[in-house]
Amino acid sequence: MLNNAVNRLILVDTINTLGTAITWTGLPIFALNLTGSFLYAGSLYLTETIAGIISTIVSGHFIDKVSSKKMIFTSFFLNCFVMITLFSLLSFKHFIIFLFPLMILSQSLGHFANLCLEVWFRDLTIKDPNIGLARAISKKNTFTTTCKTVGFTIGPLIFGILSSYAILIDSASFLVCAFLIMRFDEKIQIEHSHDTAWFSLAYLKRTLKDKILRIYFFSHLLGGMIGPVMTSLSVYILEGHFKVADFEISIFWLVGGVFVVLSNMILSKSRILSASKVFLYFLTVFLVCGGIVIMGASLSWIFFIVGFAIMTMGNPVINNLLSAETFKAIPPYEKGKVMGVMEASADLGTLSFMIISWGLIETFGIFITCMIIAVMAILRITLFYSSFKIKSDIPIENITKNL
Repeated sequence: MLNNAVNRLILVDTINTLGTAITWTGLPIFALNLTGSFLYAGSLYLTETIAGIISTIVSGHFIDKVSSKKMIFTSFFLNCFVMITLFSLLSFKHFIIFLFPLMILSQSLGHFANLCLEVWFRDLTIKDPNIGLARAISKKNTFTTTCKTVGFTIGPLIFGILSSYAILIDSASFLVCAFLIMRFDEKIQIEHSHDTAWFSLAYLKRTLKDKILRIYFFSHLLGGMIGPVMTSLSVYILEGHFKVADFEISIFWLVGGVFVVLSNMILSKSRILSASKVFLYFLTVFLVCGGIVIMGASLSWIFFIVGFAIMTMGNPVINNLLSAETFKAIPPYEKGKVMGVMEASADLGTLSFMIISWGLIETFGIFITCMIIAVMAILRITLFYSSFKIKSDIPIENITKNL
């Protein structure tokens, strides 16, 4: 029964990811063609990060107190209505006034549903002794990353063909997801808290006070500074430094997506994540940091993309392990709130370092900037894997006491 529920949640997440990915890459290009403003079109890419910070601040409260089924259904249904509203308003002359706030609202609802679904998925998975949480996350990411890669690739094409009607694809995906969630058994729920507190500094302080959760918090923060920022800088480097055309940019996105999918597939089908932590540490450092170094030292766009492919092969190793270990370390009844803190830290890391990274490239150049990010990656990897040593030194009675 639990296994069927887990697979259905993966299906819902996969459908939702495809629809969202098409809109995320296609709508800004569509807006650029209508407005001619690169600044406005580019700002639409930031809506996901801004919405992530806004929604995760309060979503944890509802996740820990209200039915997961009701919350996810409501989010998907409202998002369907938001996208239909956006489609209707695009025919107005001053539609640009509504586009940004409606995308913030849609992305906020999407983050709300995703965080709730993620907590529900991990809670169900961890109850099944036959399923390793890190491997289960890798399995889910195999499907969602595949759809994200496809959606990113065809999004601009679909908007080019269907124009504003392409938005209805996203709306339809939300409706299908809402229907699938509605058919879930109400008995398959996470344990809920009786705490009535909303998100506050208390949960952030509680997270930072715990030695293990503090490590995971800063690992999420550094992860937000490295992965998304490196991806964003890569597009700038390819276009501004190597002067590549749209075809090479498409290859860049395709290669990155394929290697993330391949990595997650290998992790979900093999026992690599069960190997010794020393082996995993050096594997992660070799792939992630080695890939970044190759990108920084590349003299051609081909070698740059090869480095990016190597980096993306290593990211799922640490990201999936970090996700699994973080969830295990969070006390019962606080899963949603603390997960919200972790997700917000990653989004804040992305937003803050994105600005700094542009200055680094302009001041020090590509190579030095990539070396700085590589050092940050080593720091993050070392910080995360140190948690296993700390946990091995904690008496078992202290661990169970926290649970």
